[in-house]
Amino acid sequence: MVMASAGVNNMPEGPIDSDECRLRRRRLEPRRYVHAASASSSSSAPAPAPAPEEGEAVQPSSSASSEGSGTGSEERLQLPQVQVQVQGEASGAAPQLLPPSKANSNSKVQVQWPVAFGSVALAGRLREMEDTVSVRPSLCAWADGSPMHFFAVFDGHGGPHLLSASRGPPCHPPGHSPAASNPPPPRHAAALCREQMHTILAEELAGAAAAFNNDDDDDRQSEIVAWRGALWRSFARADGLAGLACACGRGSVPSCSCPLSGAHKGAIVGSTAVVALLVRDRLIVANCGDSRAVLSRAGVAVPLSHDHKPDRPDEMARIKAAGGKVIFINGARVRGILAMSRALGHKVLKPEVICEPEISITERSEDDDCLILASDGLWDVISNKVACDVARQCLEDGSPTRAPAAGAPTAPAISQEEEPRCFRAAALLARLALGRESSDNISVVVVDLKARG
Repeated sequence: MVMASAGVNNMPEGPIDSDECRLRRRRLEPRRYVHAASASSSSSAPAPAPAPEEGEAVQPSSSASSEGSGTGSEERLQLPQVQVQVQGEASGAAPQLLPPSKANSNSKVQVQWPVAFGSVALAGRLREMEDTVSVRPSLCAWADGSPMHFFAVFDGHGGPHLLSASRGPPCHPPGHSPAASNPPPPRHAAALCREQMHTILAEELAGAAAAFNNDDDDDRQSEIVAWRGALWRSFARADGLAGLACACGRGSVPSCSCPLSGAHKGAIVGSTAVVALLVRDRLIVANCGDSRAVLSRAGVAVPLSHDHKPDRPDEMARIKAAGGKVIFINGARVRGILAMSRALGHKVLKPEVICEPEISITERSEDDDCLILASDGLWDVISNKVACDVARQCLEDGSPTRAPAAGAPTAPAISQEEEPRCFRAAALLARLALGRESSDNISVVVVDLKARG
């Protein structure tokens, strides 16, 4: 029996150019797949076949052939690979490859990184409270419109000692009656830093953003230089404010006009400062003194600042080069007075004690749990590891349901109020420090870096 299907076994010898052969050749030629919009196509039209893989034998379907198909042939054809670019389901035009735009390359600006915070400040076992905290979410916007969040801890020194000889009735500015006066502010330079540092930094960042050339999205180094410069200038300006601290306990700009304003004005008054700025996926920490910033990342405590102690080898060498001495009286102290080598103020101890901050810039990760800023009242009795473990566990216990991961576009908006879970974590750390016999003021700021339910 002779098979006549598809004309395979009955092909006559010699060249044949009949209409039937030309039609068969046209049917067997490979065709380029063209994407059509599914929204506008008829419901009866069959779905297009997927693009063939390289080297794969493809059976031509009846929907891909022209009229007159359906010959029943079982031959398999080797079709060339066709690359198909699908731009969108609702697009009826031919797909095109678009060059990367600035909006796409700078998509990190559009990502919302979660931030929640809480803080606690305790006098502890001391009569005077010299610590302060400052939390300013959405303090300002950077050149690309990204919000910048400000968190800081200040540990003041010298204020109460100036008051020991003059603890009479609180003094009041001219024209201010005692009955109408507000409660006196904290008697230390840290209060002045709390009131002014964020304002100074916002001004410096605004100037840096105006000068920053944001046209080149890849120029991250110049952006880092701008941030560093703004922080350096801010700390230098805040250093000058310590001289405005009055012996009456007020810190104001302009300086206080009470009779005590000239007594020991700013001589040994000063404060530490650890400042954290959160912008996009960056953690910027500037530290001057022995307060500290620690990041909890994937269960590991990562210090973002290092204490400025007089017995630190590099700090001791700098102090000696400036003509100063480190004397060990109840610990290492500059001239036997101050137990830190860098601070804002302390005019009488310059040039040994400087106000230049050490700045670290860290890229955020989805493994980041929280950021802890605290004064030495916490770090003297609690290690970085224990503090991170306690804060992380407290945040997780208060948030049993996990929300989208950090960096997800659906992350919640930044709240202007303190989160209860962050407050509880900060309070727990402070209570733990008290239980471990901390002899100093204790101030803690906990910043939650994960989106939690």
